[in-house]
Amino acid sequence: ISAISVAERVSDERGEPIGGSVGYAVRLEKKSGPSTCLLFCTTGILLRRLEQDTDLDGTTHVVVDEVHERGVESDFLLLALRDLCRRRTDLKVILMSATMDKDLFGRYFGGAPGLTVPGRTFPVDDFF
Repeated sequence: ISAISVAERVSDERGEPIGGSVGYAVRLEKKSGPSTCLLFCTTGILLRRLEQDTDLDGTTHVVVDEVHERGVESDFLLLALRDLCRRRTDLKVILMSATMDKDLFGRYFGGAPGLTVPGRTFPVDDFF
């Protein structure tokens, strides 16, 4: 699962053990602690957290990657985050995707600004 591998990489780059300031939470597995300030998790985990803490107290930023991958859980999460942003103007929500319609999502979030980061493609050789 990408949440685990990304958390491990960030933790390694920071020179810290996983579960310290960097942790992860996926279905049936969690490595975090009282000092965790950067938690990588799945959509389902974040939705469960929203059930228990509707204002995400103590959370300053939520980053949703691959937002173009639509599904019931991800669409419901976006709805919940949009409503939460109306109540918590201090919360920063970052939506990321290589292929999303940033203007559409910006309008959905009440005129939120968009940012395009130029990328580059790399040639791919097929070997059969």
